[in-house]
Amino acid sequence: MDNLDFLFAAFAAVWIVLFLYLLRLNRRTAELGRQLAELESKLLEKEGDTSDR
Repeated sequence: MDNLDFLFAAFAAVWIVLFLYLLRLNRRTAELGRQLAELESKLLEKEGDTSDR
C-alpha cells in the first residue's frame, strides 16, 4: 500500500506542474497578444503620419 501512496503523490505532482505550466503559458500568450496589438497600432499611427505629408 505504501507504493500506491507514492504513486498518487507523483501523479498529483505531475498534474500540478502541468497545470502551473499551462497557466504560465496562457498568461504569456495573452501578454504577447497585448504587445502585438500595441505594435500594430503604433505601426498604423506611423503609416498615417507619413501619408499626411
